[in-house]
Amino acid sequence: MDFSEPEEATQLKDELSTFIEDEIEPLEEEHARFLGPDAERHIFDDSFEQVPEYLELKETIRKRAAEAGFWGMNMPEEVGGRGIDTLTDAIIAEFLENRPPGLHTYAVRGAGGGPTPILLACDERQRDRYLDPLMAGEKTTCFALTEPNHGSDPNLLETTAETDGDEWVINGRKSWISNGPYADFAMVFARTSGQPGRINGISCFLVDADTPGFEVGDIHRPMGHAWVAPSELELDDCRVGEDALLGEEGKGFYQAMDWIGNARLGVAAGCVGSAQFLIEKAVDYAEERETFGEPLIDRQGISFPLAEVAADIERTRQLYRYAAWKADTGRDARKETAMAKLSAANLENDAADVSMQVHGGKGYSRREPIEERYRSSRGKRLTEGTDEMQKRTIVRELRD
Repeated sequence: MDFSEPEEATQLKDELSTFIEDEIEPLEEEHARFLGPDAERHIFDDSFEQVPEYLELKETIRKRAAEAGFWGMNMPEEVGGRGIDTLTDAIIAEFLENRPPGLHTYAVRGAGGGPTPILLACDERQRDRYLDPLMAGEKTTCFALTEPNHGSDPNLLETTAETDGDEWVINGRKSWISNGPYADFAMVFARTSGQPGRINGISCFLVDADTPGFEVGDIHRPMGHAWVAPSELELDDCRVGEDALLGEEGKGFYQAMDWIGNARLGVAAGCVGSAQFLIEKAVDYAEERETFGEPLIDRQGISFPLAEVAADIERTRQLYRYAAWKADTGRDARKETAMAKLSAANLENDAADVSMQVHGGKGYSRREPIEERYRSSRGKRLTEGTDEMQKRTIVRELRD
């Protein structure tokens, strides 16, 4: 088995490094207040909505990334993407998280609002209205699946869509929807037929944000990663035309699961990259910092936890890459994807904790990136399926 990194991934990382250095970093210097220890104070207004200047900055970066071919690069070439495979996409996610905090992650990964393979089901009209502007960085979207009462279990959706003449009438509530307040349109999953608990009968609708009956509810203030801007979405007799249905009626569950599987691999890879960043920061500090005439790195109480996390990083890296390889070769990768996501999310939590402990009070300060990673890493054990959901998947696959 070849464990070397695909040449395409290596080349793409080099291209991204140049793009970030030439296009993103000058904007970060110009808008440094959006990245410093008091960033949230500048990004959000009193209602916790992102201020216009920050939204305009994200749009600028998004369009530059689209022009350079990095926005939606996991999409097929025929719709304007690069057609990179699952493994390369995951390696890029790791690469982007193994960097200091910056705007590059939003520009390339989309923060929940970028292009998604779900939209490959668009017909010609939907492509002109939604997919093409999305690929150009002119619009953003959101994945509206999660609900207040059922969280990670889409089988029991309470949101419904019923026909009334040539329209669909959608009623329901979505929760913790990334990019919800700022999306130009939402991919809304609703039950159109069948019984609760059954996977058939769920459909996906493309709903413009200005559609009557579609409203943004509470905007959450998460512990870390506030830039994701998750919110509630409320649909009250929201009427859309027949042409709002994406793909085949009743097959939305499978569309959602395809998205979630890829998203889980992206989260796993990103966690590995972040853990690598945290441990490298800790090693550098432990080599520089001296106590009682010796560098911290020479003390086993400091160095051994670093060695343990480093071993976990390498194991988890190979696990997510194996899962991605299986997906790319048409094999069932559900078990390995769940294992990778479960392992990587806990790994980043451990790496953040160890790195903070090595840095001591300095790591606890908001002037260092460790504090933000410490807070954000905890959310990774919840997003795209909780630890418990991953374990449930693993056990189910073991029993089959």
